[in-house]
Amino acid sequence: MAAQKHDDSVATRAWCVCGLVVSWIVGISALLAGGICVYLELRDGNAAQIMMSHTWREVLPLGLNILVTLLNDSMGYVHSCSLRWSLQREGKLDFNSNLRLLTAPKHSRPNGIIPNALYLTGIVLSYGSTSLIFLSLNPELARLLGKAYDREDIDGVHINAVALFTLGAGFLLQAIITNWALVETNIPTWSSNPLDVARTCTVDEHDGHRVEPRIGRCMMSVHLAKEDARCCKPRPKQRPMITAHPNVKRIIILLWTLPILSGIWGGGVYGYLLKGSRNGVFGRSWSLLPIFTGSTDSRCGTQQCTDGTSVLNVGWTANGAAGVVGAVFLIMAFQSVVTLSLHCAELIVNLSRDEKVYRALIGTRGTNGHYNSVFTAFTSWQTLILFALKAGVHWMFGLAINLQFQLGVNMHPPQIFYFSAFCLAAAIFGLLLSVWRPKGYLPASYGHIQTIADVVDDWADSGCMFWGEKYAGNPGYTGTSTHRLKQPDERMWYGGQHDQRQQSRIRVSAVPTELHNLNFNSSPAAVTPPPMQFPGYFPTPPPNPHAAPPPPPYMYVQHNAFVSQGAAQPQQAHPAAQNRQSYNSLNSAYSGMSGYSHYSGYSAQSTQPFLSGRGGW
Repeated sequence: MAAQKHDDSVATRAWCVCGLVVSWIVGISALLAGGICVYLELRDGNAAQIMMSHTWREVLPLGLNILVTLLNDSMGYVHSCSLRWSLQREGKLDFNSNLRLLTAPKHSRPNGIIPNALYLTGIVLSYGSTSLIFLSLNPELARLLGKAYDREDIDGVHINAVALFTLGAGFLLQAIITNWALVETNIPTWSSNPLDVARTCTVDEHDGHRVEPRIGRCMMSVHLAKEDARCCKPRPKQRPMITAHPNVKRIIILLWTLPILSGIWGGGVYGYLLKGSRNGVFGRSWSLLPIFTGSTDSRCGTQQCTDGTSVLNVGWTANGAAGVVGAVFLIMAFQSVVTLSLHCAELIVNLSRDEKVYRALIGTRGTNGHYNSVFTAFTSWQTLILFALKAGVHWMFGLAINLQFQLGVNMHPPQIFYFSAFCLAAAIFGLLLSVWRPKGYLPASYGHIQTIADVVDDWADSGCMFWGEKYAGNPGYTGTSTHRLKQPDERMWYGGQHDQRQQSRIRVSAVPTELHNLNFNSSPAAVTPPPMQFPGYFPTPPPNPHAAPPPPPYMYVQHNAFVSQGAAQPQQAHPAAQNRQSYNSLNSAYSGMSGYSHYSGYSAQSTQPFLSGRGGW
């Protein structure tokens, strides 16, 4: 196959590089801001403050989480492209989407085990610091907890220099490794379209492992990728993702572990407060944002009750450098599990999106020849839901466990339960995507490169293609074209090869006339060929008076085995056996012109037919 043009997605690369530059700027700015806060604190003896209401202090981290998610995803796209083509050069690229931080090619330094661990650390630092930058002191909560405080500390919001340093360090860690991957990795195409990636992998113009299309698998999905080639009937519904990719089940288990653990966490804290903890306050408010009015209720079975939000104070001080650092990294240690789980959930979303893009082959408009990965991501409902879940889950985690100035680490049971509900939504979302069964006769691929290469036989330079039936024989053949094709028939078998009709004519014209004079009726009943009932056999269709004469019937067996056994020892004992020997020799003679790799015949040494099981074409 000649080298084909492919979409190099220059616009996608420009967007990613722009996001990388912004990440460098934000990371350096956060470090500078943290240094300025430390300087002001050393000079004045007080932490830097800004005037902000309590509500804005709780809502502002949500905006920061959205910004962090945007920048992390833009840098992560570059890192994903680097991993994809590093795996391709090693011949290990099975799927278009991979677990980015849990996959390490041998010959790619930016995607190694240590860089991946540092990259994950950067993601945790960037997400974990958003809820810890702005610290407030609620005097009513301090009074209920019996904590001393200064009157000057209740005005405005204090800036946490340690959190600014961790935010800057998180962005810079990711930016350094992303820049390293951008410089060191040769990326043939920046498109995330699985069709563009598969097309690039099947041409010779790039170094690395070339993916060779396999003959006779035009109706075999990714679920049959490791099985021998055989003819299949079209399925109106395809099998789900959870049985196609080996890591999907593990990710689903991890996602469902989060709501269970968070529910146990919230129940434990709530039960501890009900028993009358001296370090907590039992409140009757279940508002989304924590509130503390200071109004107490004497009719209470616990230590003290309020009409505000329940809170358990861990008692870690937050007014000293050691206490602040310890509190920050304690919270980030909890958040690392959340971050890893949501990162793994990206694989499920990407596999679902790859299948949706691939299934456009059977849509009314075909595939999009001007594919833009950034635009597609922003218009994909799977990506948008995951984006909202990542920002929302991290924001709610910051409300569930946070740091208050001079009071230390606080845990709020209502917000913990809300966090558990967000995690449950993410788990249900991942489960629904994993068990979703795509409609249509097009064999499912979920971004599996080899399956796409087997299904797509003609690549269009414009990128716009359609899939359907190209040959309605028995077996038939399906493939792609630049114009609409008829959909396959559920009652027919498909699994031929490209240009099957032309090759059939070659086989017919290559058969000598002596083959038609062979007489099998003179053979005794013991040597009459039995009915050929097995998956590889298909009856000859009714003759067409306007078409060329059909080829002689044959079954498919390994060609090499046929030659070695059928031609090595000629049989002279019986006329029928001689006829079969002549038939096998002629069949072997013309089969070399047909392009098929599996044939059948009758052995000259035995009256039994050669059967190869599930042979391919």
